[in-house]
Amino acid sequence: MPAQRRELEFQDLGEVIGELHGLRDNGYDRAGAWTLGQVSDHLAVFFRGSLDGFTQKVPWIIRALFGRMIFRSIIRRRGMRAGIKVPKSFLPQDVRDDHVAVDELTQLIDRFRNHEGEYEPSPLFGHLTRHEWTQLHLIHCAHHISFLVPAE
Repeated sequence: MPAQRRELEFQDLGEVIGELHGLRDNGYDRAGAWTLGQVSDHLAVFFRGSLDGFTQKVPWIIRALFGRMIFRSIIRRRGMRAGIKVPKSFLPQDVRDDHVAVDELTQLIDRFRNHEGEYEPSPLFGHLTRHEWTQLHLIHCAHHISFLVPAE
């Protein structure tokens, strides 16, 4: 029987790191298409973007009309819809080694947590505060990691 997606909600980024390391070290089953390495690679794109900037652009009219509305919906629901099409540049580029990808993502999360100053704007949501970026990352991590189920 295929693995069933989990309900996850993270309260802080330390919980995310703990979950990633547990899946990496103890094994997992997939309830979705991506491996732990691919999930980590995808999440790293957004952590890196919030720190260093995104090369991807969203048409300003989409951002202006829908960006904050979508952001508020994600925050209010504490979740994201599955199966949303995103630009190819946001997708994992190839199958990544789980250990390497988790280590890289852990370093980015630590860098994010230790960052002082402003964060880069989101291509869709625009400028976000530290708290808003943190909440968005927590929700985004929970969404994707929920498709990876700890091995029994």
